[in-house]
Amino acid sequence: MKRWGVLLAAVLTLTILLACGPTSEQQTTTPTSPPETTPTTIQSPSGAYLTVNPVETGTPIYGGTIKTGYWIPRTFDSHQYAGFGPTATLPVFNQLVMFDLTYKDTVLETIIGDLAESWETSDDGTEITFHLHQGVKWHDGVPFTADDVIYSLDKMTDINRSAISAWFPAYQSTEKINDYTVKVHLKYASAGFMLSLAAGESQIQPLHLVGTGDQTAEFMVGTGPFTLKDFIPGVRLEYERNPNYWKKDKYGNQLPYLDGIILYHSTLSSAQNELIARRLDILGASSGAGTVSAYEYMKNGAPELLWVKRERFSGSTIYLNVNHKPLDDIRVRRAMGLMINEDDLIMGYSGDLIFGQSGAGIFHPAVGLPKDEVAKLMGWDKTWDERVADAQQLMAEAGYADGFKLTMMSAEVSGSGGSSDMTLVLADALRKYLKIDVQVSCGLGLIEIQKRLDGDEYDTYSRMDTLTDPGQLDRTFTTGAYGNWSKYSNTELDKMIADYDHILDPEKRREATWDIERVLLTNLPALPTGCYIASMMPYYPELRNFRVNNIVYSNINRFEDVWLDESLRVK
Repeated sequence: MKRWGVLLAAVLTLTILLACGPTSEQQTTTPTSPPETTPTTIQSPSGAYLTVNPVETGTPIYGGTIKTGYWIPRTFDSHQYAGFGPTATLPVFNQLVMFDLTYKDTVLETIIGDLAESWETSDDGTEITFHLHQGVKWHDGVPFTADDVIYSLDKMTDINRSAISAWFPAYQSTEKINDYTVKVHLKYASAGFMLSLAAGESQIQPLHLVGTGDQTAEFMVGTGPFTLKDFIPGVRLEYERNPNYWKKDKYGNQLPYLDGIILYHSTLSSAQNELIARRLDILGASSGAGTVSAYEYMKNGAPELLWVKRERFSGSTIYLNVNHKPLDDIRVRRAMGLMINEDDLIMGYSGDLIFGQSGAGIFHPAVGLPKDEVAKLMGWDKTWDERVADAQQLMAEAGYADGFKLTMMSAEVSGSGGSSDMTLVLADALRKYLKIDVQVSCGLGLIEIQKRLDGDEYDTYSRMDTLTDPGQLDRTFTTGAYGNWSKYSNTELDKMIADYDHILDPEKRREATWDIERVLLTNLPALPTGCYIASMMPYYPELRNFRVNNIVYSNINRFEDVWLDESLRVK
């Protein structure tokens, strides 16, 4: 682990020296659509390319309170997977490991210690020994020890106490070696275990406060950079600097730099208005604009805002119910795939191509197949007229030259972007070129959606899924999985997905990811859309050293090493 860190640091230092100069993400821009930057990338020892975050060149400044606004979660227990939960809890709690914000990538190579100072893995990968930081205290003064780690790991992996337990299928138990050393025992070597442990929901909680109500201020006792000062339900959370925080920056300065944070309870639209009115410094560490209309609204209202683009592994997929004729015929599915114009779908979803990933397959391009291979597998490497001709020929060969009836389903309301408008774009192409009689059902409530899913009353289902690790495909594409909306079954793919989590070598994991995607793009139980919608994150110039990575909830929400430069605040 340490050897990888030294190699990455050396490569990164050389990259910075060769590419010094202002970074686009630290400058104010006023484009007609969000600025698309060309991030610096370096090659890791595994051969993977990592995207480097901009380097803040200013001197840290102590003091000040940042104001942000969004939803206060229904629970402060991050293991319950509540919406917006880590936004409120990460300033208070630490994790065992986390992702290094030097990089945008959230992969094995970028995992570093948080409460774990170091760790070693056994030769067979089934035992991980974590050495914990000493001298750390909970906010109430109780010492942090191995007992807290054992309690937290057992809890977050327990289906009866945690909504994220499915993230840790390999977990078996944790053994206490001494007060500051634990050994995790896994059922099998698992790369997904460490990736899930680095996610923002996987927080370490205090054993001595077991039983404390998770909707109360008393629950918010952590080891993190901020303590909870005040909580008014439905109004705000107010945090203040933890004077005894155990972390220092790379120069030996005590963290955090800020005096505090105020998180106001707000809807996204209200928070946008508060940001424009300069009552907030940042919309939120997990909140941004995902459509050109939202971006333009905030940009025009506050031209001095800075913007950073955060890629997201949340993407929309169109699942094809292969239990229904004629979708059981690969020729029909391939004909429909030929009618996918990802540029048009992205425009329907968000209003601007900058938000999507045109040319993407089932996976985000950061982990998926190269776009030229996706195009070849999908038949998108031909002209549009050739694709139409090929699709019509496939339909004729399948016996559907005059089309068929098709019911497409999406949960969102049409007319405001999102998966529904994306679906309408494809529906129009299917009608026009393949004579398919499409009925699109949009804006259905969750109860109605579930009723139709349970009753098998749909032909296609458009939805957004978050896929931070390809091993999570066991929820959507393995035989009989609860999220297998395609009703697809492939024993070869089942085995590939089952074996995936056992692969620890980054290069071999990448090859396995590509092999899985080749199967999916060849058999097409679902259609790729390119709608991996990026989030444009707005903040004012006075907020410094704000960096993002590719997942919504991570240590970016902690604000432990950002600062305020009041000389840059617009008066």
